[in-house]
Amino acid sequence: MINIDFILFDLIGTTIKDSSSGTSLIIDAFQQSFYNNGHEINYEQLNQQRGKRKREAIQNILQNAGLSEKLTDKIYVDFMDLLHQSVHAFSAIEEAAEVFNYAKEKNIKIGLGSGLPIDFMRSILQEVGWIWDDFDYIGSSDELPEGRPHPAMILDAMEKLNLTVPSKILKIGDTVVDVQEGKNAGVLTAMVLTGTQGRQDLGNLMPDYIFDSVRDVMKEF
Repeated sequence: MINIDFILFDLIGTTIKDSSSGTSLIIDAFQQSFYNNGHEINYEQLNQQRGKRKREAIQNILQNAGLSEKLTDKIYVDFMDLLHQSVHAFSAIEEAAEVFNYAKEKNIKIGLGSGLPIDFMRSILQEVGWIWDDFDYIGSSDELPEGRPHPAMILDAMEKLNLTVPSKILKIGDTVVDVQEGKNAGVLTAMVLTGTQGRQDLGNLMPDYIFDSVRDVMKEF
């Protein structure tokens, strides 16, 4: 087993279920916010933007569809309003708390990261009953100069936690940009298959691990 010092977990799709009645809450909110502003965007266009800062994702979708980027702010506000309305539909992935406790028993620091705003992350943690201070690091790419796949969040965590050995850090997430973020920071990477992206989306990108669920962390570390 490899000894590691820190695990940075992605939030939505990795430790928090992104589903209600079988559909993705995030993608549903994206689709509805675009529709409310006069545009229908298909599932695949939205899914390709998973893991990125949400305002950036909206801007990318508008650019790719040849639509005016002037709509970015309005769509973003509508998107966040819809998410806040549906916050009660988010729930913890069952094994996540078990994995957090396992890591603590092994003296492994734990962190949560997301492309969602920090205030919404607080709302989700409160909804699922997780205590903010139980985590050694919580980061939002909205608070940093660059979003994923730039490694700004991992580098921020390393600085704040005084971590200096990238090979003893694991980034685990459910999107391709999570893996890219980890590779760009030179840390270990794991993709978990509980989100809306899967093996078929990885292309030539090879994470160090592919897990069926976050619980597989306990088998490897």
